[in-house]
Amino acid sequence: MDHNLTLPNERSNQIGLTNIEKDIRQKISNRTLSHGWIICGPEGIGRATLAFRIARALLAPEALTDEHSLNMDASERAFRLIAAKAHPDLFVAERLWDEKKSRYQSEITVETVRELNAFLNRTASGKARVAIIDTADDMNRNAANALLKVLEEPPSHTLILLLSASPGRLLPTIRSRCRKIGIPRMSDEEIRNFLNAEGIDAETAATVTPFAKGRPGYALSLAESDGFDAIKLSRQFLTAAREGQDLSKVIAGVSGKSGEGRWPVFCNMVLSALSNAAREIAADNEGVGTFKNVPAEALLMTWEKLTLLVERGDTLNLDRAQVVHAMAYDLRSTLQNKVA
Repeated sequence: MDHNLTLPNERSNQIGLTNIEKDIRQKISNRTLSHGWIICGPEGIGRATLAFRIARALLAPEALTDEHSLNMDASERAFRLIAAKAHPDLFVAERLWDEKKSRYQSEITVETVRELNAFLNRTASGKARVAIIDTADDMNRNAANALLKVLEEPPSHTLILLLSASPGRLLPTIRSRCRKIGIPRMSDEEIRNFLNAEGIDAETAATVTPFAKGRPGYALSLAESDGFDAIKLSRQFLTAAREGQDLSKVIAGVSGKSGEGRWPVFCNMVLSALSNAAREIAADNEGVGTFKNVPAEALLMTWEKLTLLVERGDTLNLDRAQVVHAMAYDLRSTLQNKVA
């Protein structure tokens, strides 16, 4: 693909949140916006995009284009500063880059949250200060306790936005001090229209939409990366595993440098196919296609085996051909023992 993903802090549009934005816009106008919010939903649903839209609206309400949304022209100064993460009244707490290990840290540390607290206690250059925690799920225990202190006694004219895929796992004391915004999943039609508006061709949009499960950001990441090819490879793998066919094309597609982007999506698609089929069959449906009449328990056991194979392969940097052949062997064994 020749497209480039637009980061949440750079994005000027968002779909499907008309009522949520209208409510937030009204609260900003009435000065009744609570100091703490948890924006929740699965990865790729649009949590960060909404958080940055709220931040722009609070820090520069006069630049909004209407009274009922959080829309702002990308040429506005506040928009450009936030797009560059250079606004003096915005702090983004996220996992830091570890130079020694050449990767991001596994969690948000207490030092980062202490910086956030110090930021919120300084005098704002404008009307307010906003902190975005992306994501609150990444905070370790000490970081969460440090955040709790500022949530208990928030400085005036501050807003803290916590992004979370699993709000139920956050400290109950944090949850009790924040209001919640749950971002709904979009319909397949909305996802396809969104992708088309983003310049994605119809075939790619039609292919990735069912796998996006209502998440526009995830749909776009699939469409604009190797997701399209990875989805096709996962389908080829399921057919080849079932029929005992040659796996060389699948292996070639997920191996080497060219396969690095496809591999995690490929694995996710194969595992999702198993888990989705197990849920369908457990709900008294017989299943369809590859997994028709396969016991749900057998599918779940196979899902566990394949998950461990993938994790072990990634951890030990095993040859992808070995991992794919092992995955196919376990899957074919399950399918051959299906209910008659």
